[in-house]
Amino acid sequence: MSPSEPGAPQALTIDLLSDTTFGRGEGTAGEVDVEIEHDAYGLPFLGGKALRGLLRDSCLSMQDHFPDLWDAGHRVFGPHADLDEVAILRFGDAAIEDSARRYFISAVERELHPLTPDMVLRSLTEVRSQTSEDRATGAPARTTLRRTRVAVRGLRLVAPLGWLAAPGRRELRCLALAVLATRHAGLARNRGRGFLRMALDGNTPETQRLAREDA
Repeated sequence: MSPSEPGAPQALTIDLLSDTTFGRGEGTAGEVDVEIEHDAYGLPFLGGKALRGLLRDSCLSMQDHFPDLWDAGHRVFGPHADLDEVAILRFGDAAIEDSARRYFISAVERELHPLTPDMVLRSLTEVRSQTSEDRATGAPARTTLRRTRVAVRGLRLVAPLGWLAAPGRRELRCLALAVLATRHAGLARNRGRGFLRMALDGNTPETQRLAREDA
């Protein structure tokens, strides 16, 4: 990957406004039925491919309202089934901020009284329990109890952005619109989870300015 273009956004920040589960498709035996995506140090993250998919879906949902940005959207996010990866933008994994990440990694790797990855994971997440309701009685239905791990509200994740070519005004506007339109992610979005706010380089006013800028 060539160096990112000067002046182009270098990162995408994601602020969790509610508890959120970026599911990894499996549970942890004896603890949760739905586990959150996390790395070897127990630090939760959102994969770059999943992040790109969220933004691309937002871009597609707006295409009828911004037909002049259709080509720009293809350049930024790539066309459907983009096996050749012709998009000019690459998304890294969205992880906790570098200073906090370095602290946790050093705490796990230190020789005296190290933290375990499980301890790190539990410090940044909580477990939520839920059941289905028996429609006949109104009581919790049997064998429906599920425990889900969530990243706690208030956590900030940062994803690096890598540009393979210089973005034009249309590409930047398209990206900014998709970023502002993406307000939910993860599991149980219809139950109050996964509400978030995104911004380019952590700067919401600048992201809004790019979204308003005429191409």
